[in-house]
Amino acid sequence: MTTALMTENPAVYTPPAQYKLSAAGLLRGEWTKFWSLRSSWIVLVCAAVFGAGIAVAVAATYDGGIPPEAGLHPIDFTMVGVGLSAVFIAILGVLFITGEYSTGSIRSTMAAAPKRTGVLWAKAAVFGAIVFAMYATVVGATFLVTQVLLDGTDMGGVSLSDPDVLRVLAGGYVAATVYLGLLGLAVGAILRNSAGAIGFYIGVIIILPNLAGLLPWEWVGDITPYAPGNVANVLSTFDTAGTALSVGQAWLWMGIWTVFSFGLAAVLLKRRDV
Repeated sequence: MTTALMTENPAVYTPPAQYKLSAAGLLRGEWTKFWSLRSSWIVLVCAAVFGAGIAVAVAATYDGGIPPEAGLHPIDFTMVGVGLSAVFIAILGVLFITGEYSTGSIRSTMAAAPKRTGVLWAKAAVFGAIVFAMYATVVGATFLVTQVLLDGTDMGGVSLSDPDVLRVLAGGYVAATVYLGLLGLAVGAILRNSAGAIGFYIGVIIILPNLAGLLPWEWVGDITPYAPGNVANVLSTFDTAGTALSVGQAWLWMGIWTVFSFGLAAVLLKRRDV
């Protein structure tokens, strides 16, 4: 009688080269994730409705009487809802990545893309492209409606060919909203918790610089225009003569804060466990 000896030879699975996840595959995956979430649709609709709705409501109820020395420009009616709308987009940016941490699906994502940082870049690209396309449409429609409503008032309407109008629309509404949304995405990648990241964004990036400006120290007022949540304000200002930053400096600091936040997020993504 003989005894068969069985030795353990664990199978090692090596995926075929043609199944390697490419950059295009990452983009498709993040695109599918974004549109499959109900929160994405809800927040996008809220951002568009509040951003455009407030602007149209203010323009529709304007009955004149504002003196010229107030410095109000017709384009300001289009921009009146941008601040609230940008908050919705920043929250959506946070949820786009923290949602995977809360459900644990981030482990499957990182297993499919072991280099990890490719996931972050794909999320940023997909999110930025969607927000840019949506806001380019929303701001165009909002501008047309508000200027038609103002055309019969003492304020009068403006056209895209007027000086600085296109700069304010493209920079102050579309670019600033995309920038703030990407900043929310980076904060979410750094903190990895929905409530914590949203609280940090609203408290530290939005509220704190405004409260700091009330302090009596002169140096605080000198640095608050360079805060991440404030540098984009110049882009939505029609008359930039009295602003602390020029339009070029605003674009520069937006780039600096974007690179810094995503650089920190990428480093932490590589170093921490998921």
